[in-house]
Amino acid sequence: MTTEDLMRRTWSKRYVVDETKLNCNGTLFGGEVMAWMDKVGHELSVELTHQTTCTASADKIRFRAPGYLGETVEVTAKPMELGPVKMIMELTAVADPDGEKRRVILTGLYTFIQLDEKARPHRITYFLED
Repeated sequence: MTTEDLMRRTWSKRYVVDETKLNCNGTLFGGEVMAWMDKVGHELSVELTHQTTCTASADKIRFRAPGYLGETVEVTAKPMELGPVKMIMELTAVADPDGEKRRVILTGLYTFIQLDEKARPHRITYFLED
């Protein structure tokens, strides 16, 4: 496996919008979706490294459409940059992914770093075995 193979990897997870995830407007709270995106991006960073990683930043967050009670939201992470000291993931949240009302509700770029055994930033080692 090569770094180019890792760049083609994606990671997705689905969530259901329930009452506890709504804001005062009755739509999906944006912070909840951002947390889902962070979790999915983190899971992909661990899959790519088999090491301890953490979020270093979240950038270019764009709220595009609301999510509604009862909807399924699919969050997908895709590598944008796999460098020696940071991994940048493109995260996308899509409401009603299999339905007629499919729409992107949130996008963003999340940066992850690898940590050593003392939780200090460490040069990234990618897992290149099958």
